[in-house]
Amino acid sequence: MTLPHPVLLADIGGTYARFSVLPEPGGRPGPIRKVPTAGFPGPVDAIRAYVDRQDAVRPRSAFLAVAGRITPGITRLTNAPWRFDPGGIGEAFGLEAVRLVNDYVPLAAAVTVLDPDDPAELARIGPAVEGVGPRFVLGPGTGLGAAVLIPAGDRLLIQTTEAGHIGFGPCEPDDKMPWSALMAAEGRLTAETLLSGPGLVRLVRALAATRGAAVGWSSPPEVLEGARSDPVARDAVHQFARLLGRFAGDMALVFSATGGVFLAGGIAPRIVDVLRGEPFSQAFEDKAPFREAMLALPRAVILHPEPAIDGLAALLADEDRFLFPAQDWRA
Repeated sequence: MTLPHPVLLADIGGTYARFSVLPEPGGRPGPIRKVPTAGFPGPVDAIRAYVDRQDAVRPRSAFLAVAGRITPGITRLTNAPWRFDPGGIGEAFGLEAVRLVNDYVPLAAAVTVLDPDDPAELARIGPAVEGVGPRFVLGPGTGLGAAVLIPAGDRLLIQTTEAGHIGFGPCEPDDKMPWSALMAAEGRLTAETLLSGPGLVRLVRALAATRGAAVGWSSPPEVLEGARSDPVARDAVHQFARLLGRFAGDMALVFSATGGVFLAGGIAPRIVDVLRGEPFSQAFEDKAPFREAMLALPRAVILHPEPAIDGLAALLADEDRFLFPAQDWRA
């Protein structure tokens, strides 16, 4: 299904929703408006606040990337109470078509248009990105999103995953992690339990409790700021990087990501220097009997401020090139 222009573009996560309009085929997205997801009861209200602005271009269709599992009928955000009914959204705004995709579909597409030589777009934390072979995108933020971009002849297949919800736990005899305390507090541990913004807070609070230190952190920015001077917060960030490296390396093995591993989301861009250090790299590469292969895998952090919006535009600019799961509605 071809989406008629102008197209409303949206990147909707558990914390923020971002909106733009692509006015014409091959064009550039217009100015991006970012609003807190919690500021609206649902997507229709947030979209209405955007399209009813005096200077807004009225869209004919919508391409919505949402942080949730795309299912027939109603799609729900994983970490916020919003519900998405493509037909209801289309009818509310008189649209001709609506497409829903997981938010990591455009992030995977974005790695095809980001400039690997521009440090404002990609920060190297390992070997240089060459773009050969499958590319894996992983993003700790409100949750833990993941997708893989797989070459298939002249086309590119984007496979979204629920990798963030697989079980997660210790794999070294003594890694100085409070696993028992975390399991007692959280029950089943998943990768997202720790490798996310809320996960970073869980981690620092568990470390503080086991050391008898004051537990004074309630948000990821507080932990990251505290890591400048507080030894517990600093250790939590380094443990976070180590666990992220371990998980990213495991996923690189699963998907044979010889084209590289790309870290997105709200946390990785703020800890690039830590991710260039030993905790991340050693855990990423320590995959016997494939250590030599892991040493060669490209690694980068996506620094581009709004990669998903550019990824949505890239998908529309070259529709025949990409294959990806989506839910479509047409009037």
